[in-house]
Amino acid sequence: MTATRRDRMRPFELIAVALVVGIFVGLVVLMSTRNLTESAIWLGITFIVVLVLAATVVLMIRPGAQELTDMKERDASEAVAKTSAKSSTKTSSTTKPEKSAPSDA
Repeated sequence: MTATRRDRMRPFELIAVALVVGIFVGLVVLMSTRNLTESAIWLGITFIVVLVLAATVVLMIRPGAQELTDMKERDASEAVAKTSAKSSTKTSSTTKPEKSAPSDA
């Protein structure tokens, strides 16, 4: 089973949320201090902290029954593909004949 578009876009959603929160904090600091450097520092710190926290929360979520089934099916199909790839490389590989030393006859 292939990943849905929503599953593929999930990392970008986390980055976008972290960026929006970082920009908000950066603008608040900029409006209150009028210091662009300090605003950029707070924007970066907030972006990193929100991104790490969001990723941690996503990792703590337990997968549902359907997701577990999908993961088991994917793992089984990958295992079959790996074993068939290994067996095909063993049968297709040929041994090279060793070079013999020239005879002094």
